[in-house]
Amino acid sequence: MAFVAIESETNAGSLELEVIELLEAAFEGWTPAEGDLLVWLNRAWSRIGATLVEQASEMSEAAFMRFGEAIIGIPPIQAAPATVESIWTMTSDAGFTVPAGTQVTIEATGDRSVGFITVGETVIAPEAEKATILLQAAEPGAPGNGLNAEPQLSDSLSFVKAIELEGTTSGGVDEEEEEAYLSRLVEELQLISISLVIGRDFEIDARAVPSIARAKCIEAYNADEDEEEALAVSVYPIDSDGEPSSAPVVEALEVRQTAKLLSGINYYVGVPDYTTITGEVEIEVEAGFDPATVVAAVEAFWATNFAPNEWGKPTKGEGPGWANRTKAYRLKMIGQIEAVGGVARVVSFEWAKDEEALDTEEELELTGIAPLTKAGVLTVEAVE
Repeated sequence: MAFVAIESETNAGSLELEVIELLEAAFEGWTPAEGDLLVWLNRAWSRIGATLVEQASEMSEAAFMRFGEAIIGIPPIQAAPATVESIWTMTSDAGFTVPAGTQVTIEATGDRSVGFITVGETVIAPEAEKATILLQAAEPGAPGNGLNAEPQLSDSLSFVKAIELEGTTSGGVDEEEEEAYLSRLVEELQLISISLVIGRDFEIDARAVPSIARAKCIEAYNADEDEEEALAVSVYPIDSDGEPSSAPVVEALEVRQTAKLLSGINYYVGVPDYTTITGEVEIEVEAGFDPATVVAAVEAFWATNFAPNEWGKPTKGEGPGWANRTKAYRLKMIGQIEAVGGVARVVSFEWAKDEEALDTEEELELTGIAPLTKAGVLTVEAVE
């Protein structure tokens, strides 16, 4: 449910005309004369009235935001910087100090780089040539996520030989826009009872934790043991790329949701299983279409369809929901490929999951209780 603002088309001109029509109806023969005191008063009060109407229409949004922040305790999501652990190798074991705020850059795409700084001062003791240092993006926001290139030192530290990342940068969050916050506030107010009861409650509540884009709740299941368990819930959170939420995010989710559990419920946070789908397809291309362009379009569809951040999204409408689709169907996939612009028909299609041999299986059973997919290689051939 989205927040709907109160809108008004009332303006000074319409109010002025409305008053004139009322006066003409009330006093037979009366007509407005330019320069008449009554006409000037009407014009002035109409402008004041229009201003008040405009302020009243805007006040609904402002009041609702203030209500959400101050009374309900649901603030807008603030921007947060991406972080990543890094290994710093020194030129010798003489012992050095890397100051807090030391700057590095990490290549993003093309000629764009993102600046990062060291968090806190790091002292490398003598006889130790390496140190693990936490890097944080200099600017908050999602652009700092998903980077894994070798950092380049910006500051002059002659004793630093090399810097390597441990993993990929993550955790960067853009500041929540006003419209998105208002819509989320409406959704969260549906949980005003505070306690989390049904699976959907856990899924909605999880998205209030910064960087959790979607979450799936499996009821009566123990994610730690991968087995059914009465009076238990397991929540599987993922970020905007469809990857498992980081350890700090999981910890924040656990703290938030365990405080809202009903008595006697066991709570677990799980990691989704990922199934890689590969395939081989022969297609006929419609007359007038460039085969290479159509082949590229089919490849692009495949990559998007099986991307983990897209799998399980609602098939109709918009929203951050997660339908727990545990199978992929061959006939449905053929129909979707044939819907790509320029594809006349699918001549043949084989596929497989993970590293299995390609086959014409009618359905692929995905791995795990809350599965997601990843797009493997799709070989596309245009035939006559």
